[in-house]
Order: sequence, then C-alpha cells, then structure tokens
Amino acid sequence: MLLSLINMLLFAMAGFTLMYLIYRPQINKFEQSLELTIPMLPILYILGLYAVGSIGAWFVADKTDFIESLTVTRVLVPLICAGAIYLAFLMFEERGFDLTVMIAVGLTVWLQPIGEGNPYPNLPNYVVQGIAFVFGSAFCLGMRTLNILPHVVSIPLMCVSAGLCILCLVGATPAYIAFCAALLIGIYGAYLTLNYYEIKIDIDDGACVAISYLVCNLLLMNLGEFGFSSCIIFTTFLWAEIAVALWRRFMVTHSGFLRENTNYYADTERFTLQGLSVKIARICIVLLFMGWFQLFALNQYSLLIVAFGLALWLNGNNGKQSANSLKEINREFVNELKQNIEETKNLLSGQKKDGE
Repeated sequence: MLLSLINMLLFAMAGFTLMYLIYRPQINKFEQSLELTIPMLPILYILGLYAVGSIGAWFVADKTDFIESLTVTRVLVPLICAGAIYLAFLMFEERGFDLTVMIAVGLTVWLQPIGEGNPYPNLPNYVVQGIAFVFGSAFCLGMRTLNILPHVVSIPLMCVSAGLCILCLVGATPAYIAFCAALLIGIYGAYLTLNYYEIKIDIDDGACVAISYLVCNLLLMNLGEFGFSSCIIFTTFLWAEIAVALWRRFMVTHSGFLRENTNYYADTERFTLQGLSVKIARICIVLLFMGWFQLFALNQYSLLIVAFGLALWLNGNNGKQSANSLKEINREFVNELKQNIEETKNLLSGQKKDGE
C-alpha cells in the first residue's frame, strides 16, 4: 500500500510538472498574440503526456493484481481511440462524432474481460457489457453538458480519478489503473492551475469528450475487478445534472441547450470561480465517500440511489454567494462537508436497519 501511494504521488507530480512546464509557454504566446493556433491546443499535450505516462505505468505496475490479465491491447487501444475521438470532432458533424465515441466505448467494453469479477453475477455477461456500454457512452457524451467552464469539467474528472486512487489503496482497484488516474490528476491539475483565476485557453467539446473517454476507460477497466459499482457512484454528479437539465429543457423552459438548463450553468453567475470550485469539490468529495461505502454494501444498487439523491440535492443547493475571503470559503467548505458526511451516515444507518 505504501509503495502504491508513493508511486501514485510520483505519477501525479510528474504529470503536473511536465504539463505545467510544457504548456506554460503556449499560454504566454496566446496572451501576447491573442490568436489561438494548433500548437496551443491543450488536448495535444494532455493526450501526449498521458500516452507516454500510461505506457510507462505498464512497466512500473504489478500487473498480477488484475483478476483478469492486463494485455498490451487494453493499454494501447484506448490511446488510439482518444486520438480518433478528437479527430472525429474536427472532421465530422455531430452525428458522426457521436458515432465515433460510441464505437470507441463499445470497443473498450469488448476488450474488458469480466470473468469472476463480474459486478452483477446474477446477470449474463452480455447484459453487463450492455450496461457498461450505455454507461460509458452516456458518460463521455454527457460530459459536454458540463463543459461550461474548465472548472466545472476539470474538478469532477479529477475527483473521479482520485476515487480510483482511493480504491487502489484499499485493494479494490489494480495499481496500473490508479497510476494512470494519478497521472491524469496531475496533467489536468496543471491545466486547471494555468486557467484557474482567469480562463485563457478553454477546453473545446472534442477535447472534453476525449479526456472524459480516458477517465471512462479507467472506470471500465474495473468491470471485472469488483469495483465497478463504486465507479458508477463516483459519476453520479453527472447523472443528477443531466436529469435536471432534461426536466427543465422539456418540462419547464422548453428552450435552450441542455447545458443552459443545468444548475452549474446558473451557478457561474452566482459564484466566483473560487466559490464554484469549492461547491463542485464538496459534492465530489461526498460522492467519493459514498463510493468507498459501496465496497461494504449488501447490494449493488441501494447506495447508487442514495448517491444520486444526494448529488441531486447538492447540485441544486445554491446557498449564499461565496465570500471573497479564501479563509471564509475554506471554513464554509469544511463545515458543509462535515454536515453532508453526517447526513450520509444517517441515510446509510437507516438503509442498514431497513435491510435487517
């Protein structure tokens, strides 16, 4: 466990340092010229560094901790698919792009052996694969709905990756997956740092989906490792926002794009960037706890329902305008986090009593 933690920290630090040093000059060039050129696109550096790091993790990680063996194909194909997704964004219309994403997700699901690590042993493997395909496609394409500001996309994806690292520390996820997740945290963290106080170069929808696919691939690699249910819980922030957006779009406003009907879209006008980041991080941290609790749950669906309800409530809990003082923001964050964890414990206690 200690060795895995050290390696995760090294991968995260390496990803952050390299991304920061390599991409900072591109930010400087953009600030001088105010003209966005191809070498300034962040996706080039994110995909490139992740490709190098994930291949390097193959040689570092202990591959015997997979229930089903990790093959070179499962390492290389997702890298090719991520690049293909972004090329499809540049070349095709929306339908062609969506089809490319679904093919990439389908291929990724097909490559994952399920075996004895089937998260739903009462269901045939092909049904589980169908569930995983719908989950992966909806996750990758649905993340476009949250592509409002870099903070709204970056923080949840980094927290999902952090959830995989936590699962690794308790022995629920293979080390290779955690190393790649830590690498993504570092790379994406450097991008967010460079655009935190002032958004200089935004993430376009194609890059958003391509990066979401990389995270989704790591989630799907848990399909045969008993941790897939926790992975779904880590992503409930997205399902709650999509549910709200669909309800408002077709039942309330009857206008606008889905992203314009989300809570986060409205929050961009109510919160400072710091306040918005704190709110999103608070929600994701609560979901990380829920995903950890799932490892000890009696079934695969009850906590998912509870997590969805919590995400729905927290996403819509606008609260007061965030204070300008970082100290006050941190104090509010800690107090609200303690309250949310306590409410989660109470819900879980009630669920356990009902099960008895």
